[in-house]
Amino acid sequence: MNKIKLRALTTNDIENTLLWHNQDDISDFYSGHPFPVNIEMETKWYKKILTSNFPLTVFGIEYIENQCLIGITVLKDINLINRSAEYAIYIGNKDYRGKGLSNEATVETLRFGFYKLGLNRIYLRVLEENEVAISLYKSTGFIREGLLRNSVLKNNTFKNELLMAILKDEFRG
Repeated sequence: MNKIKLRALTTNDIENTLLWHNQDDISDFYSGHPFPVNIEMETKWYKKILTSNFPLTVFGIEYIENQCLIGITVLKDINLINRSAEYAIYIGNKDYRGKGLSNEATVETLRFGFYKLGLNRIYLRVLEENEVAISLYKSTGFIREGLLRNSVLKNNTFKNELLMAILKDEFRG
């Protein structure tokens, strides 16, 4: 039985995502920019994602039992010529981490990408030191394709990223 569902974000979610985008653990492991996010920036991001699903699609991860938004998944840089997109996920609500919900959300997002968008390849970049995320990605079928050396500056230190991907015919979801 599904514990989560993917849904569109709404403006009612801004308070949660603004909080998450300013959490140290999210900015430390997520490859986004290191700057604090204010309500104006978050509102501008929402205006972009609420009115278009291409080339960026953002899903809210909702815990079905209590209809609580717990995180987001993203398919970005969707390329319908090459049938590829980049994937990202985080569980912002710390109470829902470590419960297998990221796995379920990843599988649901991959299903959407492969079967609704007709993608052939979904890839991601993950910090080499983020062992929890790497374990998640491996468990859902992603394969390491390469190493991006010193590709991200975090806390005044350059970090390596792994490049991982999964092809449609490798997906078992």
